[in-house]
Amino acid sequence: MRYDVRRMTRSNTVGLVLALVGCSPASAQSVERDPPRPPSIADASAPAVTPVVPSAEPDGNDNPEDPGTGTLPTTMTARSVGRASGGLHRICDLTPFRDALFAATSNQPLGSDGAVLARFDPDAPRAKWTVAYNWNRPGQPTRGGGGGQGFLRVHAIGDRLYVPDADSPYNGFGISEGGTESFVFVSDREGRFAPARGANLRPPAPPDAQGYFGAGVLPRAYHVLDVISFRGGVYATTGSVPPGQRAWYGPSPGALHRADDRGRRWTFVVDYPFPWQNGVWRLSFAVRFKGALYAGIQDYDGRERNDYVVIAPPAGVTQLSRQHVAGYRVSDYGATLTLRWYTDRGRLFWIGLERTGAATLRFSEDGRRWMTVPFPASAGRVSDVVRFRDSLVALTEAGLFRLAEPPDAAPPTLVAAAPTFNRGRAFPVNDAFCASPLAVFRNKLYAGSQHNATLFVFE
Repeated sequence: MRYDVRRMTRSNTVGLVLALVGCSPASAQSVERDPPRPPSIADASAPAVTPVVPSAEPDGNDNPEDPGTGTLPTTMTARSVGRASGGLHRICDLTPFRDALFAATSNQPLGSDGAVLARFDPDAPRAKWTVAYNWNRPGQPTRGGGGGQGFLRVHAIGDRLYVPDADSPYNGFGISEGGTESFVFVSDREGRFAPARGANLRPPAPPDAQGYFGAGVLPRAYHVLDVISFRGGVYATTGSVPPGQRAWYGPSPGALHRADDRGRRWTFVVDYPFPWQNGVWRLSFAVRFKGALYAGIQDYDGRERNDYVVIAPPAGVTQLSRQHVAGYRVSDYGATLTLRWYTDRGRLFWIGLERTGAATLRFSEDGRRWMTVPFPASAGRVSDVVRFRDSLVALTEAGLFRLAEPPDAAPPTLVAAAPTFNRGRAFPVNDAFCASPLAVFRNKLYAGSQHNATLFVFE
């Protein structure tokens, strides 16, 4: 754990979230002393809903989507295909790339050291699992956090992989202005990553447009949670010190940073909230939908009344600015932590960990009106949703469920029970930044666990 103000506040945030997750909705509300519902969106100071604009960009993130062929079996079984290399506990994201499946792994994201990108190749004659990138910096002093504290996402953008550094070692290495920085690790076109450099295992050199791998630098960023392309640029969602402000003092809003054309340097372009407030905010996981960019919000103090932000520039605008950003609330109390976004056939799906302790799956056809998927109480909290073959399926603490069509027409049906470990089920939703992911790879459905970073295939 790092003992600066921002990391201490983050650890308290996770403690609060975990306390809520461990409670029933009724007891969670009691812990929160039944907070009053904030003003409605219509009464908020945020701008009105920006009309959806046409866009040539597809909905979703940038990962290739291949649902596979055939039909979903009525019953399936989860079988272990081994533990991700690197020795960590959680698989936070799964992405196919260059005929392999890449797993972003962590221990306690933003709370303890552990950041490894693992590669799974089921056809490998010997080691099916290998380490694609190790940001644990073994052997280095650990005071203040010697290694990265979590890989939460791995995305295929264009012909490379992008892996955001959720919490950089030592608050950065002082290699940029502002006294701190974080990184986005970029692969070459084959999915290979440059190793940490030198005896002290410092970040690799910046990437190059000609195909060389490396680490892009985000000056004054404390945390980098996601990466996505939007309106002709590549953006990272962060928690950062605004330009002109002193590091370690004053406000730390959530922000978007835009990469230069080589992915070497990323510039602070959009912030939330504004006016800045004393405290710590982060923009978290992001998705494109109907010409706009949606991003989750996380703040320590629980003052945030909105659930997410929408960045919706007018058609043809490629330079983002503060006037394009608005916050919106869907849940009763706001401050919902976004676990996952997913788009499918003109619908946007959103999984949020609410202040009541529930992790709810909602969907929308316009990004404004939301419907809730009516899972049975026995399903537990939801962690991911994806299209597999001819069906939409969702992963919950209880197992894999098939969704109805439309998704709110009937309760989802159980297809496969979750495997169990000595400590409980494989897919608990017990972290604000890392929830068990699903991915379709070679016409099979995989799920990453939260115990020993074990990967399962449903058969």
